[in-house]
Amino acid sequence: ARCDASSFESVRCTFCVDAGVWYYEVTVITSGVMQIGWATRDSKFLNHEGYGIGDDEYSCAYDGCRQLIWYNARSKPHLHPCWKEGDTVGFLLDLNEKQMIFFLNGNQLPPEKQVFSSTVSGFFAAASFMSYQQCEFNFGAKPFKYPPSMKFSTFNDYAFLTAEEKIILPRHRRLALLKQVSIRENCCSLCCDEVADTQLKPCGHSDLCMDCALQLETCPLCRKEIVSRVRQISHIS
Repeated sequence: ARCDASSFESVRCTFCVDAGVWYYEVTVITSGVMQIGWATRDSKFLNHEGYGIGDDEYSCAYDGCRQLIWYNARSKPHLHPCWKEGDTVGFLLDLNEKQMIFFLNGNQLPPEKQVFSSTVSGFFAAASFMSYQQCEFNFGAKPFKYPPSMKFSTFNDYAFLTAEEKIILPRHRRLALLKQVSIRENCCSLCCDEVADTQLKPCGHSDLCMDCALQLETCPLCRKEIVSRVRQISHIS
């Protein structure tokens, strides 16, 4: 993974774990600021606000450049030396004992347990990068350099992606494909799947389907309170 943007960008893996012991490794390619570790479904990935892994109560990260452990936007120093190009960082998640253990070239730190006061399941491997920082993830596709002594599972043993899901298109290609998507003129402005057949009262706005309208308390256009919803039969196709 590499960050070519000017903001603090984050990534996470596609596979989520809820139980057991899991391990992955990262090879440091650039030795700058990266926060790498574990995040959950509730983690805040707000790049333009500077939120990275370890900057909320649902994630915890190892920072080998500044020699810090991050949790809930607070940091504490660790005893590892600064990482350098070619170093291997190990990440162990033990959901049985509710702890995370970080390794640098096989040397482990004391377990981290704070994140488990907020969440106990739904963990992803995740990382945040300052501009032009890069590392290589190994989820078990090749032998680990410093496997821990305890029994563990790897993402590659259990996760599965279709051939289509393995393709990551460059941004300009994704935007070009989106421009080719055809959206009906009378589709719901929220879901874009159903016909906009519902009028909101008393404001009169009518660019929603009934399913979406029933989930709203105020009109998304004018913010007036919705008193009733009227299906306009003539709009149904």
